[in-house]
Amino acid sequence: MVDLETSRVRTTDQRLAIFRACFSGLPNAYGTYDPQTGRVWQVKRAVTDRVLLDHIEGRRPYGVYLLVGDRIRALAIDFDEDDLGPPMEFVRSAAHYGVTSYLEKSKSKGHHAWVYFEQQEGVLAARARLVVRHILAEIGHPHVEVFPKQDALRGDDFYGNFINVPLFAPLVRQGRTVFLDPSNPSQPHPDQWGLLEHVHRVSARLLDEIIEINGLVRTGPSAIPTHAPLASEYRRTFGLMPCAIRMLEEGVTANQRVACFRLAVQLKRTGLPRDMTLVVLTAWARKNRPLEGRRVITDEEVAEQVDSAYRADYAGFGCETEAIAPYCDPGCPLKTRAPSPAARMCDRSRPRSSSSAPPDSDNANGVRPPYMGKH
Repeated sequence: MVDLETSRVRTTDQRLAIFRACFSGLPNAYGTYDPQTGRVWQVKRAVTDRVLLDHIEGRRPYGVYLLVGDRIRALAIDFDEDDLGPPMEFVRSAAHYGVTSYLEKSKSKGHHAWVYFEQQEGVLAARARLVVRHILAEIGHPHVEVFPKQDALRGDDFYGNFINVPLFAPLVRQGRTVFLDPSNPSQPHPDQWGLLEHVHRVSARLLDEIIEINGLVRTGPSAIPTHAPLASEYRRTFGLMPCAIRMLEEGVTANQRVACFRLAVQLKRTGLPRDMTLVVLTAWARKNRPLEGRRVITDEEVAEQVDSAYRADYAGFGCETEAIAPYCDPGCPLKTRAPSPAARMCDRSRPRSSSSAPPDSDNANGVRPPYMGKH
């Protein structure tokens, strides 16, 4: 039996607030089912506190329509089989991108992996689904269902598809509709409400970064990696971009790990072998002058970023990231290629001096790899 109040007792209002923050969607419709017969239907009524409390306390199940217009605050991946292998592989692979996901043992069989997004406005469903589909394709499970199943709602009479949410009391007592413990995935998490209260939320900016670096485009129902049109032209025509030349000459004052990865990608594109790129960037690190007393990136961290850059064929230039934007040059060749997504992103960047660079994301007490794609 799962104890929903292991760490501390929460009031009804507190539990409802946590629940709404994690499982909010359409406010005027929800799904439900008969636990005895399995019959499923839609209810076209407001999602009130009573609806949610009936679910939490076991009187009537609640299913959320996650898609609101073209935005979502949560996404769920539905693994139909009880085998923990594929969902655990997804969790690990998503984590390489900086995307945290939470596994739930679903009501009958299989598992759901939940991903949470920025709370206020949510994120574009199309971009979240694109990233998740890419990760599923990478781990060899491209046909697993993702909720919502659509990128946007079409008209006032279309609701999309609902998904049953966790913590339905009668099933919780059977060890189902509960989140699993990351340290022991065969067992429920010991504090279900504590986990939900502190979920990590993925930002729209991170999704954009993953999409740009991996060159993702949509082709029908799934996403596949592809190169931006500039990538092949760049290999044939260009050497290093002006931003990279300036960064190598001057060193950087912030975002050293992201900058190191970006420089390694560009050096790789020029045809430089990995060992030579490592020599160049190890020397480059000595030029860095981190602000606010932060330490210089270590040789080991440089090697980690170089290895990441050489493990895959990255297509993005990172023009609008905090690591690159301060070094953007008005004469950059990307700015003359208006049809290119990379060029459009570069055009939105404004040249700034390194002294006005944004705060460094490096952690002086440990390594935090950049959000850049799978290592």
